Amino acid sequence: MHDHLPDGADRTVISAHYAEIALKGKNRHVFLLRLRNNMTSQLRGEPVIAVNHIESRLLLRLGDPAAALRAAAKLQRVPGIQNLSLAASVARTGDDAADLVRAGEIAAATTRREAGDTRTFKVDTRRSDRTFPVPSPRISAQLGAAIVAATALPVDLHTPEFTVHVLVMKREILIFAQKLPGCGGLPVGSSGRVTVLLSGGIDSPVAAWMMMRRGCRPEFVHFYPGRGIAEADSAKIERLVAVLAGYAPQPLVLHLVPSYPYETRAVGTIEDAYDMVLFRRYMFKTAVRFARRENCQAVIAGDSVGQVASQTLPNLAAITPDIRLPILRPLIGMDKLEITAMSRRIGAYDISIEPHRDCCSIRSPRPVLNARPAKLLELSEEIGLDDAVEEALQTSTKLRIGPDGRVDPGPAA
Repeated sequence: MHDHLPDGADRTVISAHYAEIALKGKNRHVFLLRLRNNMTSQLRGEPVIAVNHIESRLLLRLGDPAAALRAAAKLQRVPGIQNLSLAASVARTGDDAADLVRAGEIAAATTRREAGDTRTFKVDTRRSDRTFPVPSPRISAQLGAAIVAATALPVDLHTPEFTVHVLVMKREILIFAQKLPGCGGLPVGSSGRVTVLLSGGIDSPVAAWMMMRRGCRPEFVHFYPGRGIAEADSAKIERLVAVLAGYAPQPLVLHLVPSYPYETRAVGTIEDAYDMVLFRRYMFKTAVRFARRENCQAVIAGDSVGQVASQTLPNLAAITPDIRLPILRPLIGMDKLEITAMSRRIGAYDISIEPHRDCCSIRSPRPVLNARPAKLLELSEEIGLDDAVEEALQTSTKLRIGPDGRVDPGPAA
């Protein structure tokens, strides 16, 4: 992508286009500020000179063209960006005719480099600077003629296979074509905080990522078998959180919680058929306590209807009848193939399928399929589940995880 461009062009601008934010009304500036801050956080250490807002895109200017590909790859992990392009910049000299000739040369070079096997093209021009004397259709026609002369590609204004975009601004003309996909959605932090029940499997990291795309900042709660942190096999869990931290502007919080407070009360009292659903109730009630303590506004779970026995509709209803905090299940209507494909997309799949001894895998493999809320409330009272939850909070361990693993304690995202 960084092969030779004609003289007068410098590929030091990344055009990041947003989509959903453009639908916002009077509070759009709040989302844009969050997106801009998240982008600059993601590009920490890169030679960013400035970030400018032009129409429905943010233009990042780099001090080193060699950093463009690396910076673009990082921006692809920023929720809120729909797509982005590496743009060639032509400085305006005051000689509009000469500037358009140079822009035509760059547009032709861009097409030769990026069009591949496409058979038709068009030029789409927008004038951010409305004082530029040449109308947008004439600019498109002139640059299109330069492309035809250089490539012999035919023009198709209605259904082109390749589009060269031109943006005329006060001091420069930007030319770009290839669009790299972004995460889409809303910037992390624009929709509040959520608490995510995180297992070592495929589903819950995907559920967390989907909520991050909706602007939520996640905190994670993971339950491990055993009495204390020395027994927690948390390396895999920390690596999953690190993957998700790669999409966040700052490190993420992970709470490691022992299963022991539940197990000491349930053993010898709870029959096997109810052990799984009651343990799930312990997990949700504990997650709600963390959520309220950390000012989170919802609990997120990776449940999908009917995927496993504990996720039948009656069981989902019976586990949390007395919980008032919203419980969101973003995967509820997805099948395993769809969830797996998304896990691969976000980079969590290879870690998720590694062997791991989690709390749910050691429970009874044949739970009740039609648990009744009244029955689970009765069992909860019988074993003192609220006391187990309180003990869980007191014996939990809090970590901060960045893209490279644990970080020192401090303020979290």
